[in-house]
Amino acid sequence: MKQVHSNKSRPRWRRLILIPAVTITLTGCAGVSPPLDTVSTAEMALNRALSAQAARYAPLEVRLAQEKLDRAKSAVHVEEYEEARRQAEQAEVDARLAEAKALSERARQHGEEVEQTMDTLKKEAQGQ
Repeated sequence: MKQVHSNKSRPRWRRLILIPAVTITLTGCAGVSPPLDTVSTAEMALNRALSAQAARYAPLEVRLAQEKLDRAKSAVHVEEYEEARRQAEQAEVDARLAEAKALSERARQHGEEVEQTMDTLKKEAQGQ
């Protein structure tokens, strides 16, 4: 006796195999793409750090971030995408650290100013 296969089961079975196979094939053929988004993110992080006055409060971290960002851009230019991605990621970390240090130092200074103002007000209140 001949078995009859349902047409409904065949397409589902084919999809279960075909979709991963196509995905693997496309991924394998695509290779490594330029990490333009990673470089852009690092550049934005450096700009935020500079806006937070990190050049004044965290100059070493700013310099390191800028150097690594420059290396990332150079690596993209010569199509060394993995190196570019690595440098851009490190540049972003350095830039975020610079921003955090700058914001922390500015907050510390602001706290000192508030304390001095409070001390002055207390002295004036006691003198009157």
